[in-house]
Amino acid sequence: MGTSSIYHGPTKNNPLLPSDYEDEKPNQENNTTNEPIVTWKTVKTDFTKYINGKSGSSSRNGGSIKNVAKQYIKASGGTKALMSKSTSGTVSGRALYGFYESIRSNGIYQTLEILHIQFKGKSVNEIISLLVNAISPNCITKEDIVARKATQEATAYIYDYIDRNNMDIQCLDNMPQDLVDTSMCAFLVSYIWGTMMKDIASRLEIYENNPDKAWEVEQDLKGYVKGIVEVEFEKDNGIFKKSPEEAVDGLLSKCYKIMEGII
Repeated sequence: MGTSSIYHGPTKNNPLLPSDYEDEKPNQENNTTNEPIVTWKTVKTDFTKYINGKSGSSSRNGGSIKNVAKQYIKASGGTKALMSKSTSGTVSGRALYGFYESIRSNGIYQTLEILHIQFKGKSVNEIISLLVNAISPNCITKEDIVARKATQEATAYIYDYIDRNNMDIQCLDNMPQDLVDTSMCAFLVSYIWGTMMKDIASRLEIYENNPDKAWEVEQDLKGYVKGIVEVEFEKDNGIFKKSPEEAVDGLLSKCYKIMEGII
């Protein structure tokens, strides 16, 4: 890695919502099959059916989490379109990946110096907070916020590992590969789930006023995403030893394609 940078790729602003979200016009990008074009109205209607079904107020009528996820990807324009809108997610994911690579090459202290993180005299909580800011610095668009939250969830595993080692941050110099794998998978799960929730969570606000039920629906969706990420990771559990683009962009794209139903 060297010591010049642990980042990969530029950061660009993205739209807060898909361009056709409000007017619910069909998105025809990547529509090379004979399948009906999916509109945002269809996605929101089926997600509402799922929410109501969980509450016992109506039948689901096909509004399964798998179907909602598939429709969401298609209404977003397909995997290619979603990947083009995932700038903050891919940049933050690569930066998190680069953070781990740099620790292996340079050690935790030099890595923190590369990131310009003043760690002396600071608590582990403060260092982790500064690390999140360095890995996912932008918090302007909704996509930025999703990437930031995914980074927070991923770095929580770092904190837990340090905690198990008597709060000695230098233990990261000897962190196991399992920690890297778990943290990176957690990032991808949180990012994919968060990307979907930022666009369809309004259905929960409208149709579910029970916080416990709303949380259950959210976890259903997150669990579905988690299953896909874990299965795809297991197919190539050495992926987080490859290049950042292969590891982050490649796995993210593959998960989207599976959700879309094209592989």
